[in-house]
Amino acid sequence: MIRSRGVLPPRLLVPRLALLATLILAASAPAVSYAAPDEACLEDGDALGENGARKGVQARPFLKRLRLEASIWGGFFAADLVSSSYSYGGSLGFYPLEDFGFEFSLVVTNLTLAVEKPLIQFFSGFVFQQSLAYIVTGNLVWSPVHLKLRVAPKAIISGDVFFVVGAGDTINATSQGATFDFGIGMKIYPNRWVAVRFDLRDYVIQQEAVGVQRVTNNLVGTLGISLFLPGPRPSKTQQQQVVKKKEPR
Repeated sequence: MIRSRGVLPPRLLVPRLALLATLILAASAPAVSYAAPDEACLEDGDALGENGARKGVQARPFLKRLRLEASIWGGFFAADLVSSSYSYGGSLGFYPLEDFGFEFSLVVTNLTLAVEKPLIQFFSGFVFQQSLAYIVTGNLVWSPVHLKLRVAPKAIISGDVFFVVGAGDTINATSQGATFDFGIGMKIYPNRWVAVRFDLRDYVIQQEAVGVQRVTNNLVGTLGISLFLPGPRPSKTQQQQVVKKKEPR
């Protein structure tokens, strides 16, 4: 089939002009230079070629080894069987190693049932008694991720991402067995003594309420503050890194 030569209709002309303009701009644009992956870990003060010398492993500004951690927190309790409510409590931990520690935690929440009023009319009496629940657990804490955050042009704060797993007991009439918990959290260290922490944990509890008994998953999110005592205790390797860093080059 032979097409006659003539002016293209607007529906075909506009896309072709746009494509041609894009190709012209791409050809005339200057080349973009990207920094080499190694340049982010180099110092300009010590010459090694054009990029300077490698910084190597940097000493951590915040150390947890052989320190106690006392925390207080508050947040929400997203219950599975009963109604969601607030929560508060705290924890006491100890770190024999920099990345591993032990923690004993307490979460207090108010257990209520939103459908209680309709049930009262149906059963002609109270079927669920509102009460406080005390969730006590012992946990293992693992901090495999260490991070740094730039909060100002010349200010950097450090932090950790950690995981917890443990077991304990829920002191309440609805609890019918042991309590297990696991979760994730993050700590930000504004100085060497204080940390701001965010925790998100799932408490697995065997519960019974209003004639229903089953295993429940209760999500607890908290925001808290931690105090570390005594002062930082660096390991021998970390002490050698500090001495090496202070030696004149």
